[in-house]
Amino acid sequence: MPISNQAFGAVEASVYAPEIFAQGLPPAQRQAHGDRSRQAAAEDAAPLLALEGIGLSFGGVVALADVDLSVRSGEIRAIIGPNGAGKSSLINVISGVYRPDRGHVRLDGARYAQVPTQRLADLGVARTFQNLALFKGLSVLDNVASGLAYRTRSNFAGQILGIGRARRQQQEQRGRADQVLEFLHLTDVRDRLAGTLPYG
Repeated sequence: MPISNQAFGAVEASVYAPEIFAQGLPPAQRQAHGDRSRQAAAEDAAPLLALEGIGLSFGGVVALADVDLSVRSGEIRAIIGPNGAGKSSLINVISGVYRPDRGHVRLDGARYAQVPTQRLADLGVARTFQNLALFKGLSVLDNVASGLAYRTRSNFAGQILGIGRARRQQQEQRGRADQVLEFLHLTDVRDRLAGTLPYG
C-alpha cells in the first residue's frame, strides 16, 4: 500500500519535531509517541561501531567469514555461540588485538583496517577479560583509577615527580574513580588493599 504525502509528513514530524506533532494527543499517547520518536531517531543515527565483511583465518581454519555488525548509541549487542564459533576472535578484531584478513571496522564514521586501540578508548569502548587480574597491592581506589591511565598526557618525569600537569591529571582520575566507587557502593572499602578483600 503506498504511503501518502500526508502520512509521510506525519512520520517526518514525529521524528524531527515530536513536541509539535504530539501536542494534541492525550498524555499516555504523547508518552508512547515520544518513545517511538526517540527509537526512530536512534535507528536513523549512524552506528558508532560497524563491522563490514570481516573475515579472519588462522592457517586453513576460518574463524570469521563475512561478518557484518552495527552498534548504535544506547544499543546493547550480545555475541553468542558454542565453543570455537569465533566469538573471541570477533571481540579481538573489534578491540584491535587482531587485524582482519578482509573487511573493515568503522568507529564513529572513520574506517579502519585495524582498530587503533587509543581511538577505541577515547570513544569509551573497553574490553574486560574473564581473569580480572586486580592489582592486589593497590587500594580499591587505585585499582579503579588505573583504568583511566590511557588518558594520561603528562610526561614521564612529571608523573614520577608528581608535579604540574601530572598532579592535576592524577587528582582528576582519583576524583572520577571516587565517583565510580560511590556509584557501586564501594566507598567503605575505598582505601583497602584489593588483595585483602573477597574476590567477588
